[in-house]
Order: sequence, then C-alpha cells, then structure tokens
Amino acid sequence: MSLANFIFVLIAAFFGTFLRFCINNNFLISIIGSFFFGFIIAKRFTKPINRILLSGFCSCFTSFSGFMYFLYELVNLQDYVKIFVYLNIMIVLNLFMMHCGFIISRKIT
Repeated sequence: MSLANFIFVLIAAFFGTFLRFCINNNFLISIIGSFFFGFIIAKRFTKPINRILLSGFCSCFTSFSGFMYFLYELVNLQDYVKIFVYLNIMIVLNLFMMHCGFIISRKIT
C-alpha cells in the first residue's frame, strides 16, 4: 500500500471514530455501519478505495469492541434473556441492513 493510501485510511478512520463518538449508540451505529458496508461492497470500487472505506471508515465506525463491551455489561448483570434476544436481533437486523444497503446501491447504479 502506498503512503498516500495509508494516509487516506487514517483520515477515514478518524472520521469513522469521530462519528461513532458523536452518535454514541451501539445499536444505531451497528445498523448504520452494516448498511454502509453493504452499500460500499455493491459499488465495486477499486481495491484502494475499498480499503479506505471498509478498513478505514467502516471498521472504526462500527467497532466490534463496542458491541462486545455492551454484551459484557449484560453478562455482568446476569441478564441472560437480554443477551440472547440482543444477540439474535443484532445478527438478523445487521444482515438485513447490509442486504438493504447492497440492494439500494445496485438500484442507484
């Protein structure tokens, strides 16, 4: 990867992290991030652009660690029903939103 692309990944990561900080809602961030991910994948950008958008922006925006921290808090509360429901809803809803992003991106092109 060239130095310019590396800098663009860092800039995209900064904006993804900044938006995550501004929204501060794991559920909403996960839904929006899955939609963006599907939208970007469907566009078939070049490899450097995909790396900038997916590895830079989307990875820092959605941050799997934020999702895991929320689940860890539920484990500490020993609320196993909420854990089961939240996990299933998040997985199904995120797959659905990623598919919606993919379909909408294809319709726009």
